[in-house]
Amino acid sequence: MKKYDLLRSGERIIRVLEVQVNRVLVIDCIKRTMPVWVNTAELQSYSECTTGEMSEVTGVVPVGVDDLDADQRKTMYERYTTIAPVLSFVADDRMRSQLICSAAEEYGVSKATVRSYLCLYLAYMDVTVLASRRREDKRDLTQDEKNMRWALNKFFYTTKKQSLRTV
Repeated sequence: MKKYDLLRSGERIIRVLEVQVNRVLVIDCIKRTMPVWVNTAELQSYSECTTGEMSEVTGVVPVGVDDLDADQRKTMYERYTTIAPVLSFVADDRMRSQLICSAAEEYGVSKATVRSYLCLYLAYMDVTVLASRRREDKRDLTQDEKNMRWALNKFFYTTKKQSLRTV
């Protein structure tokens, strides 16, 4: 068992983050909860897993950096910058918590958001999973939706600032 190995047992997929003599730091790649220390003996029933298998189970497929547009790349690097100080102290619970709190204050996001970014990155070990997803809403509007849009534009979005009820 080596650092960054993916292991699978049934529906559970974990990634090894740190290896010590009789214990291992792992993160659950499905639930994406904070890393925990487990005994090495508990991992004997686990078998090796590939990144492709994990992508099939989770539905998240990391893409290449070149495939991202400028906004997605910017978001990805901002999120990585938020969690970068925490990455070197993942094994130390107390220090990790302090760094998460300070990163949340510094970047103006919640601690849960920082933890979410951290767990997502640690599960995949790929910075591209931090990129925002493209919206795939390319469908045509129905006739009712077109009528509502026309009515709102004609009567609601005016200089008179009427309420919806009045309109």
